Amino acid sequence: MKKVGLFVCILAAMTLSASGQMLITFNDMPSVDHPAVMPDNYPTSTYLNWENFFYVSPAMWNGSGPGFFTGPDLRVAFVGGPMCELQPSVCYGSIKLGVAPNSTATFQPLSITLAAGWAPNNVEVLGFNKSQYLGRITWKLTLKAHQYFFPDKWTNVTQLILYPTPTQGSAIGKAGSFVAYTFYLNMNQ
Repeated sequence: MKKVGLFVCILAAMTLSASGQMLITFNDMPSVDHPAVMPDNYPTSTYLNWENFFYVSPAMWNGSGPGFFTGPDLRVAFVGGPMCELQPSVCYGSIKLGVAPNSTATFQPLSITLAAGWAPNNVEVLGFNKSQYLGRITWKLTLKAHQYFFPDKWTNVTQLILYPTPTQGSAIGKAGSFVAYTFYLNMNQ
């Protein structure tokens, strides 16, 4: 009987920990034929802020690069490319929680599916828990969408900063870029 009770407790704990898992796609955003600023609190009730992210319907925007068409999604989020050339200070993207001074809310980033937007480049990702630096990773992006995994030790994150690196010989200029197709995370409370 003790083994059955233990099994039920373990199963309940696994269910509760899995309940905060979320797969974010951008397909429920409105169809747009030009880049639009990604709204905060997307998806609703996550309190995630999307700084310097844009979303677009790639098939409707004549400025979409080849990396916008390598996933199945009708709408994507992106950072960089011509948006960086127009305003160089926005050549990064940040996903963060609106954190109050005594807030305990964090998230655990699990994976993100990315492609370079116009030309292959790298993206450097920094993780933070409030002001505590968690680490840095660099991914080499191609024009084909690929799923990238975050370090297992990044369990309590309040902000991710993603820097696309400049490219050489790109038709769109030298600004780096990335296109986000999906973002899989675990919301912690």
